[in-house]
Amino acid sequence: MTTPPRLLAPQRRSRGEITVVFVVLTTALVLLAGLAYDGALLLNARRQASTLALEAARAGSQAIALEALYSEPGEVAVDPARAQAAAATHLGDHNDWSITVQGDTVVTTVWVTQPLHLLSMLGIDSRRVSGSGTARAVRGVRTGDDA
Repeated sequence: MTTPPRLLAPQRRSRGEITVVFVVLTTALVLLAGLAYDGALLLNARRQASTLALEAARAGSQAIALEALYSEPGEVAVDPARAQAAAATHLGDHNDWSITVQGDTVVTTVWVTQPLHLLSMLGIDSRRVSGSGTARAVRGVRTGDDA
């Protein structure tokens, strides 16, 4: 028994529409994967820069200017030169940073250049991200029986 002719699907020749759709969707998926992967790398680099900056600010805020501490009771100031040296020592070979000292507050900014992997196919090779940290030197407070 044969199938009646009206039930047969009309014969169409493939013109390559599927190939074009496949190429466009594949390109879009690669770009989305690149954004996700390289975006995660950038977020990690920003977290690393912020952590380095905060640690350097803490190291710098421990460089107390002793003459201010002894000359004015209750006043705490940071020695800018010693704070810069302490931050530089803490950051080691990382050389893209800045430090600002104002009174008892140390503010550091660290820049990290993150190479990108998948987005480098589009010509975006790397991005520079920054993180900042602030630390304040305070005089210790003694409480309890030892006061």
